[in-house]
Amino acid sequence: MAERRKHIISCNSPFNVQKMKSRSEFIIKLLKSRSEFIIGGFDMYFKRKIDEDLDSWLKEKGKSPALIVGIRQCGKTETVQEFAKRNKLELIELNFWTHPEFCSDFDGPLDVEGIISNISLRFPKTALNPSKTLLFFDEIQDCPRARLSFKNFKNDGRFNVIGSGSYLGINGYIRGDTTPAPTGCDTVFHMKTMDFEEFLWAMGYRQEQISSLSMYFENKIPVPQNVHEIFKNLFLKYVSIGGFPKVVKKYVETNRIVLAYKELESTVFDMKSDFGRRKDKNGNPVFNASEVSRIQNAFDLIPTFLAKENKRYIVSKISTGSQYDKNDAIEYLRQAHIVSKVYNLEVPSLPLIGQRIESQFKLFPEDIGIVSSMYGLETIAAINHGDLGQGKGAFYEASTFDSLYKGGIEPYYFAKESGLEIDFVIAYQGSSTLIEAKSTSGNVKSSKTVMKNPAHYGKTKLIKIGDYNIGQEGDIVTIPHYLTFLLGKTKYDF
Repeated sequence: MAERRKHIISCNSPFNVQKMKSRSEFIIKLLKSRSEFIIGGFDMYFKRKIDEDLDSWLKEKGKSPALIVGIRQCGKTETVQEFAKRNKLELIELNFWTHPEFCSDFDGPLDVEGIISNISLRFPKTALNPSKTLLFFDEIQDCPRARLSFKNFKNDGRFNVIGSGSYLGINGYIRGDTTPAPTGCDTVFHMKTMDFEEFLWAMGYRQEQISSLSMYFENKIPVPQNVHEIFKNLFLKYVSIGGFPKVVKKYVETNRIVLAYKELESTVFDMKSDFGRRKDKNGNPVFNASEVSRIQNAFDLIPTFLAKENKRYIVSKISTGSQYDKNDAIEYLRQAHIVSKVYNLEVPSLPLIGQRIESQFKLFPEDIGIVSSMYGLETIAAINHGDLGQGKGAFYEASTFDSLYKGGIEPYYFAKESGLEIDFVIAYQGSSTLIEAKSTSGNVKSSKTVMKNPAHYGKTKLIKIGDYNIGQEGDIVTIPHYLTFLLGKTKYDF
């Protein structure tokens, strides 16, 4: 069995029908056995892709302190706690949001001995053995001097130090704070919410089961229908609840979409409540009531535009304020990594960044769960049962963005006043590649028009993402929605 598993992961041997048949039978057996690997309990930790990166960081000689930045509720704190446990490190955790008094430990000179002396007074029962201790500065944006101390910790070299925080504070978005951010003194890790592959891990699927999908993808052969149906249904569950770890945990624990959705509602509510919570160094609110209201309105308008045919975000529709103020509200959401801008292109040709139109963009939340929360429980329950209803275009396009973004691929789109419109355009395998994300087979007339006119639009290829199986005809590839995450990690040669 071990040999067979090893063979499936590599998938390098020449393809033949009998071999693929035996592999498929084995894959089905694995899928049926997945429940054995689900561990109950709210405190269980779901493996994340950043785990391996942090383990590698720990082994580095002369390493800088690590800085983990990400959207709220993406799992930063739990990841660091598990990292300490996994590597048998004594964890000293200072959360500057819940305990602002900890900031006083960094008053005065930022010498390591002084900081350690201050910290040891707060944890008198813990021996701060440098090689066996992890200093964890959580919500570090609320204590800029803690991050400033990274330079001295790097030069000292004795202690393992990790900081974590939100993008807004780390990026210097807090007005009135003149504390300089150190440069070259930390190793930055960007953490996102769980992608579909991490969701599958949380659901109990082993890597060899997931790797089977890469095997079909790389060999350009259809996924067996029974396997296809299993993963299609799993993807719908992912679209329903998204990738916030607390929400996924709730679903794994209960197997109930209703309870997971309630957790999702709470998570997004906390996110919205966080708009404008930042204070300057004097304790005064950074944003006034009008600014906070404008940010909330900019956020609340997202499903309105996602539901429209072209999905383009119209800044002028934000309720109040000048054009500058309205753009500033969107910039807040972008810098917080709650949403991403997907820009329209003059022409879909490489380099894509040189073709983008700054004033024309779509806004996509950086987790599909945020979109789901906007549409309500009835819609989510329908999606979980395979019925995307009137909002199917928004969900499939938003879920495609989710997979591309979390896979490290920057998408654009292409639209003209003539009605020519293509959902996404990406740079893939050295070519400008069009992506059409449809709930069913869908109409790809615009993409075919572009492909037939290389002199005008440049040479392009097309990936159709929908209720398909894997297939290819010339420069047109079809893949099912649940395989979109492979575009960022697995090579597909047209």
